[in-house]
Amino acid sequence: MDLRRQQRFTVRLHSILSGPRREEWVGTVMNLSKGGCLVEIDEQVYSGMQVSLRLEVPGDTTPILVARAAVRWNRGRGVGVGFITVDQSHQERLDQFLERLKQERQN
Repeated sequence: MDLRRQQRFTVRLHSILSGPRREEWVGTVMNLSKGGCLVEIDEQVYSGMQVSLRLEVPGDTTPILVARAAVRWNRGRGVGVGFITVDQSHQERLDQFLERLKQERQN
């Protein structure tokens, strides 16, 4: 039984995580919800680490930016990221993208 509060969608989105010391890690978002995502990366990041995240959405020329997020867990290459702060304009774009994914799933 999945106890998540928000619906998750399977995706494959290019992403970049940025750490506190301006380090950057390229990854692939494998699932996405309003409050977080699963990112596959080849680098080691740690639970509790604060990051920002850029999501490359197909059809959009500008990435969706998550200004502040936290690494909730990591297992192998998979990293669970919880969103903390998303500016309103980026939140609206994220919501629109999630709504589009929901509509595609229903068709």
